[in-house]
Amino acid sequence: MTYIYRNMILTACILGSSLYLSGQTSGDSIKTKYLQNRAIAFASQPDYQVSSAISTVSGAELEKTFTPNIWNTLIGRLPGFTVMQGSEEPGSFGTSYAGRGIATFTGNNAPLILIDGYQSTINHLVPEEIETVTFLKDASATAIYGLRGANGVLLVTTKRGIESPLKISFSTQVGFQQATRLPEYLRAYDFARLYNEAEANNGVKTPTYKEEDLQAYLTGSDPLYHPDIDWYDQVLRKAAPLYNFDLNFRGGNKIVKYYVMLNMLGNNGLLKRTTDLSEDTKNETYQKYNVRTNMDINVTKNFSAHVTLGLSVEDNVNPGGQNTSSLFNTLDYINPNSFPVKNPNGTYGGNTKFNNPLGMIAETGYWSYNARNLNSALRLTEKLDMITPGLSASAAIAFNSYYIGYSNKTKDFERFSITKGADEEPIYELAGGQDETLTGDESLSDQWRNTTLQAFLNYDRTFGKHQLNAMAMYEYEERYVGAVQPYRHIGFGGRFTYTNNNRYIAEFSFGTQASENFLKHNSFFPAGSLSWIVSQEDFLKNNNIIKYLKLRTSYGLTGNDEIGGDRFMYDQEYIYTSDYFLGTTSKNHTIRGLMQGRLANPDISWEKERKFNIGFETNLLGKLDISFDYFYNRRFDILCIPSRNIPSYIGADMPYMNLGKTKNQGFEASIRWSDNIGKKVQYFAQLDGWMAKNKILYNSESIQTEDYFYRTGRQINQPYYLEASGFYTEEDIQNPDVAKPTWQNVQAGDIKYKDQNGDNIIDSNDWYPIGKTSIPEITLGLNLGCTFYGFDFTAFFQSALNRDVYLDAPYYRAFQGRGNVSKAALNRWTPETATTATYPRLSASDDQNNYQGSTFWLKNGNFLKLRNIELGYTFKNLISTAKTTADLRIFVNGTNLFSIDHIKDLDPEIMSGYPALRTISFGAKVQF
Repeated sequence: MTYIYRNMILTACILGSSLYLSGQTSGDSIKTKYLQNRAIAFASQPDYQVSSAISTVSGAELEKTFTPNIWNTLIGRLPGFTVMQGSEEPGSFGTSYAGRGIATFTGNNAPLILIDGYQSTINHLVPEEIETVTFLKDASATAIYGLRGANGVLLVTTKRGIESPLKISFSTQVGFQQATRLPEYLRAYDFARLYNEAEANNGVKTPTYKEEDLQAYLTGSDPLYHPDIDWYDQVLRKAAPLYNFDLNFRGGNKIVKYYVMLNMLGNNGLLKRTTDLSEDTKNETYQKYNVRTNMDINVTKNFSAHVTLGLSVEDNVNPGGQNTSSLFNTLDYINPNSFPVKNPNGTYGGNTKFNNPLGMIAETGYWSYNARNLNSALRLTEKLDMITPGLSASAAIAFNSYYIGYSNKTKDFERFSITKGADEEPIYELAGGQDETLTGDESLSDQWRNTTLQAFLNYDRTFGKHQLNAMAMYEYEERYVGAVQPYRHIGFGGRFTYTNNNRYIAEFSFGTQASENFLKHNSFFPAGSLSWIVSQEDFLKNNNIIKYLKLRTSYGLTGNDEIGGDRFMYDQEYIYTSDYFLGTTSKNHTIRGLMQGRLANPDISWEKERKFNIGFETNLLGKLDISFDYFYNRRFDILCIPSRNIPSYIGADMPYMNLGKTKNQGFEASIRWSDNIGKKVQYFAQLDGWMAKNKILYNSESIQTEDYFYRTGRQINQPYYLEASGFYTEEDIQNPDVAKPTWQNVQAGDIKYKDQNGDNIIDSNDWYPIGKTSIPEITLGLNLGCTFYGFDFTAFFQSALNRDVYLDAPYYRAFQGRGNVSKAALNRWTPETATTATYPRLSASDDQNNYQGSTFWLKNGNFLKLRNIELGYTFKNLISTAKTTADLRIFVNGTNLFSIDHIKDLDPEIMSGYPALRTISFGAKVQF
């Protein structure tokens, strides 16, 4: 076994990710491919020897998705690892992801993330420094991680040196970003016209907007007193620049191998530049600088040192606040006719209802941060062949640190409303704010750090047809997050792999671990796997059709210590409550009350999951690669409030208990065809797909009034909605047998709901389990690529299926909260459109019926997106001398170019706030 801290270049293979361009695969190239190393827990193995379920993608593939949010580069790339598109706001990395679906309804579902073997976050990385990203999925792959392996493990391996002459690579990529879809709110004329209609529906006799007002909005003849403002256009640019520069050095000899990288990434965001409007603001910017130095040194014949050092520095400036949520909330609610952007005297327009969006980014200061992240590790290895050949020992220490310091510069500004005076001149009235000077707060910061100690004893030896690989390890980790008490893990683990004649592989692994969060420390997580390389049998050797075939299966126990609830639930807490008084005079004393908190549970424990996996990998004809995995997982000891077990009248908050159970099952499949057309043309097509479905088996629910309220037997996070059944008609209103809601008197054109329990009223007892969550049950990825006469082309499509989205954005809430109205309301219910309407009647006040959570607003969330497409041309030997040659590749790239979905108006993954973005870029890469 070759361990990851030695000389190794992990190359992505067929399980759902790599995009190496190869033609017809010869027998020798097949053997070479399955001898390539793949990352596993704390080590690497030749591909043929891997008997667990893992998926891998190379950093080169991640580079093809040009985005500052590295999570978005992983979308659809790793079978079994589901990533939903995260925020595109500069400096923001929020996203949601899960490994093999959702398995717990209380705890954390996120996989453990390790960079070069140590816990960290990938937010600060850039694809250029990544060799591979590997997702470990089954028990055989993750049991060794003890309490932290149940959700899977994401291994990020950064690039290291290789034994070769110095290789220098410089690349630059420059492009621009645009919003894929922006909300289309109606302009002033339609706003006023529909508002009058909404008032009429509410019984208002005299409309707010008279005919002359409507004509002024329609013709634009009076922009001062009848403004018509597209506020999104006032605040956002049509395009924003994005750029990346990378310089790296790689090489080495038998003594020293090295990899050095310098990278700069910049993103200036969509917000308009406003520094020319005010000296009290700064423009939206985000810049990240990454430096990496990885070295492997053979100090002596038997002693080696391995240094890993990565540093990133981020600078982010956001005008008007820490993020843009408040700005976009204002943009979604402000009316187009509220006030002009600026008044004739140069002051900002405003009223008592809304702030001025342009003023928000130009006159309220700015929020900035500087973040520094350090990943460092030193590993020492000593060969102990003098004791027995193949024996070695290693020790490692790692220190990871993240610090972010904030600077908050704030001020307010005056907004004025205007009315027309008797002399036709505007009369100004202060509508909000005050003229202030800029004030600063530099006191805010956040940080985390972790220190990890590891020790390994490794054994790798071959006896004829028998190969033994063994590893025993110890790990201690201490992690500080902010000012809270540190998180600690201490544990042991091991793995034993036996290979017979490169044909039969058996592996046993285990992990045992303790955490500060539990009194119990008797965790033990064993797992085993078997694989059979059938193509090595005599009856398949030299077969012209089945070039390679491996069958494998695994079973084991894993754990998850991020169970939800509170920390130290084994310890009884006493909390402060209401004050009480001692004394009867005005001088009586106030005493803080103290009461028993939630009951402690000294037996609280971690979640446990039994994992079963079976799969195969095959190559047919030397051109067709197929892999398939089926998994079945049962998780138990999930944290619950024992509402079914303990009566609520005990007089205390009930303790958390490990009672919940779920099951989760699904599959991952990958099929890839690669071939040549002559000697100049190579092409491939690869389709990946995976599915995960879960069910709650038990969660200790209290007695419910209706059977459909029980969540046991349903999917985790099952949505509950009122079931919409069209619109009320006037006949329905008059018919006492038609159920009516309790929250308001309804009118014709209001949404009608199904009476689920038959009591002839619509209330909270009629919420029903309907629909799916926004996390897809099925994900598909299609990779296409070819090379021809110096050109190269790749395209990647991703699809998410079996998901629903709920239309709760302000875009779909016409006039609610004194807000705006969008084109979604154009096909509203009126007496004339009663049979064709797709939107309820309008209301000028907050409607308590039509905007209840209901299936009316639940839509199919499936989509197909073109995640990236790239066309390049390589000039071979552009520079050629006796000592060096240089190749130049130029390319054009598109990221997130289009989406085919059922939502149309908004992006199916990002429906409010900072919009989803598409990127068009151009680049060049020269390599010496």
